Order: sequence, then C-alpha cells, then structure tokens
Amino acid sequence: MLFLKPAMSRCAVLLAAAAFISPLMAQNVPDLRPGNWELGIYGGASYGIDKFRPMGGINLSYSLPKLLLPYVEFSYFPEFFIRRDDTATDTTTFGARLVDFHGGVHVRFIQKESKVVPYGVIGFGVINAKVNGTTQAKPVAGLQPGAPTKFSFTSTDPAVNFGAGIRYYATSRFGFRVEAKVYRPVSGRLENFFSKYEGGIFFQF
Repeated sequence: MLFLKPAMSRCAVLLAAAAFISPLMAQNVPDLRPGNWELGIYGGASYGIDKFRPMGGINLSYSLPKLLLPYVEFSYFPEFFIRRDDTATDTTTFGARLVDFHGGVHVRFIQKESKVVPYGVIGFGVINAKVNGTTQAKPVAGLQPGAPTKFSFTSTDPAVNFGAGIRYYATSRFGFRVEAKVYRPVSGRLENFFSKYEGGIFFQF
C-alpha cells in the first residue's frame, strides 16, 4: 500500500494544479455570449492616396446570438484623397475630408476554444465630404493660361460598405482587431469605390 501514496500525492498535485489553471485558461477564451457590449478604437489609412494619410474612429457593438454582432461606427478621414484629372482643356486637382457614420453587422465565424475570431461585415450609412480644389486651364495657341480657379463643395450621401476582419482575444474581454472594408457611395458627386484598412483594440463590458 505504501507504493500507492506517491502516486496519490502526484494525482492530488495535478488535480490542484488543474483547478488553479482552468480558470486562468477560461479567462483567455473569448466571451461571445449574447448581451455583451463592445467598444472599439481604431486607426488606419485609405487606399489609393498620394501618401500615407492617417484616419481614425470608434465603434460600439452589441452581441446577439454568437454569430451576429450589430454595431454603429464613426470614422474621420482628415484628408482622404488627392486627385488630379486631366482633360484636353484643363487640369483639376482636388482633395477631400470625409466623415463616415454607419451601422451594420459583423457575422462571426467562431472556432471552438480559439482566441482568433474571423468575421465578415456589411453596413449602410452616410458619408459627409468637404472637397476643395483648383482648375487650371491649359495653354492654347501659345497663350499663357490665367490664374487657377478655386472651387469648394460639401455633400452628404448614403453609402454601403462591406469587408472582413479578424479579432484576437488577449483575454476573454480585451483584444485586437484588424479589418479591411470597401465603401460605395450610392448617390452624390463622389460615386467611386474607396477602401480603408484599420487596426485597433476593443473592450467588452
């Protein structure tokens, strides 16, 4: 009977260690239950600009059944793009500041006991644009063109967006998120696709 005591002692130690470690491991499993709020802060840049131009934003979401995460989001692009359009008679250069506000839903692809949660996203909202630019006439028959003409306008137009991202849960309620999204204004003067790439942190409460 004496030879059983060391084995029993080892089992007791292992059981005690498991009882201690299990809660710690559970803390690192994503908490995806319905009823959780999530606050996210992010930054990134747009695609197709003349140089890196930072943007940032914030979003708030509420967890429904595990697959669905409805959200609202605000993004600010201090100078989203610089464009140059040439025609036979003139050259137009303009830049814009954009503000995006929209709501949508993240569709999560849950992997059991994984800290990584991929998701798809689709949303709809409005984009407010403030555009400033100049139009410069090209020389004609050797004549020098006059001074460039300045122009400015603002518009607020509906837009749809879609994309995908990945959440990484450092703990059950805190983690990191990266996302790529494409926007498409459905009316107005800026009816072109554009995209943004962002990364940030999130907290659940």
